[in-house]
Amino acid sequence: MSLRIRPGTRACSARSLSVILAFAVVVVAGCGPKGPLTIPVRGEVWYQGAALQNVPQGLVRYVPKSPDVGRQASGRIQPDGSFRLTTFQEGDGVVPGEYNISVTAYSSQAPTREQLESAAGAVPGPKRMIPEKYSDPLKSELTDSVDAKHPGFKRLELTK
Repeated sequence: MSLRIRPGTRACSARSLSVILAFAVVVVAGCGPKGPLTIPVRGEVWYQGAALQNVPQGLVRYVPKSPDVGRQASGRIQPDGSFRLTTFQEGDGVVPGEYNISVTAYSSQAPTREQLESAAGAVPGPKRMIPEKYSDPLKSELTDSVDAKHPGFKRLELTK
């Protein structure tokens, strides 16, 4: 006598259950406080020998040199020119690796009445506060190596 298993019976249910359990293990393993190691990194952006201040819209980005090592991190530039990098959770830092860095900083000056009237309804956009080359991590020439020995502070010195 041979045993036949029809779809919808216990054999299919066992297979479905094993798939669901495997998925649950992956989801649970990816959640929680444990994740990739991050190194806290904060810093300052300097432009032409002084801290870049009063930046209404600014961002520092760490972009991995290799797609296999590291993960992109970013931090908003504060009014005093400081920043604190985040990868997964606010201020957690940077995954160890080699990084190219980009910096963007824009002013958002309100247009004058004369500018609005002469623009015939078009409002001028934000003005770049630093040279454009710094917005491209491959052209900025800014780099950092993040590992357990990293001091936790990075001053980014920008020039014209």
